[in-house]
Amino acid sequence: MERIAFQKVSEYAKKPLIFPSDATASELMGALRESRLFEALITSKSKPKIITLIDLLRVSDPERTSVGRISKSAYPVSGGAPILEAVDLMVTNGIWGLVVVEGGAISGLITQLEVARGLARSEALQGIRCREVMNPRPPFVEAGDRLSKARSIMRKGNLAYLPVLRDGVIVGGLSAGELVFNMIQPRRGLRQGFRGGGNSNVWRIPVESIMDRSPILAEEEEPVSEALKKMLRKGGVPCLVAKDGRLVGMIGLREAISPLLRIRPERRPRIYVIGLPEAEVGEPLQPGIVEKKLERTVNRIYKRFKPVVEVVVDVKRRRTAGKRNLYVVKARVFAPGRLLTASAEGWHLAETFDKLCRKIDRLRPRKTASRQPT
Repeated sequence: MERIAFQKVSEYAKKPLIFPSDATASELMGALRESRLFEALITSKSKPKIITLIDLLRVSDPERTSVGRISKSAYPVSGGAPILEAVDLMVTNGIWGLVVVEGGAISGLITQLEVARGLARSEALQGIRCREVMNPRPPFVEAGDRLSKARSIMRKGNLAYLPVLRDGVIVGGLSAGELVFNMIQPRRGLRQGFRGGGNSNVWRIPVESIMDRSPILAEEEEPVSEALKKMLRKGGVPCLVAKDGRLVGMIGLREAISPLLRIRPERRPRIYVIGLPEAEVGEPLQPGIVEKKLERTVNRIYKRFKPVVEVVVDVKRRRTAGKRNLYVVKARVFAPGRLLTASAEGWHLAETFDKLCRKIDRLRPRKTASRQPT
């Protein structure tokens, strides 16, 4: 899973469907249906926006509604950022996708679907069970409920899918796409890609009239990897977790990719060396070597004093009567609630730093606490 988590966002980004902000919702609906996409990127004079099928559920007059009015500001992510960062943004903020920015310009779009496809190609989710990631209390509708009720639940909860039950037993599922594309019927005389206004009577018919009667099902102990494969075969539709035919949970793409957030990269301590003189003739200590020595040493003590936040090393050079240089090196290792110190002296800077590193290796925490540096 770590291999995927630290891959670059640009490796997963896709070319988005792009619409101008003054395009009508009718045009966009037709394009989304033909391309079988869930979202589109909306260009505007200000910031880029994203619109999804869930946003289109708010439309009452698609031919007179511009997509710029109902789209939402897009969250940006750098193309060089790790996938983990993108997943964190999507899951934490409950959003479908992010615009990928490289060199100050939009280079693509990454959504939960692209990340899920990457996870499905690996064995990362094999050891995780559905019960560990599922939403145990998903909203649902009854088969006899009107479509208007389903639409209201989806709009209020920003939901793309609802389980459909009858007397507590799973009988189907209903997606935002099924609602959008069934409530708005094509009109004659409009060019291809257009969709006309919907008849208000369509909202009065029961959910069972358009629901998917073969929803994706999984058991609580089934690996998430198997559930995800089923979901992707149907374009990313959520999976209903069932026990004896009854709903016990639901796994959407957001839940399926959320295990990536269990990976938290360890923040390396900040290391500062103050007063380090330039390398002199005959002095083996070259620029960069000091930092590497300290980094290796700090990494060794990191487990003992986790988390080490900051290491500050002061280097002072004293010229003796014999015109020799005596180096005095002091280190302060900051960790929450504690301060560790070490020092060393020597005639040669490289040897002095070696002594200092050995002393840091042998450090033990003091009882007195010190404030954490800012």
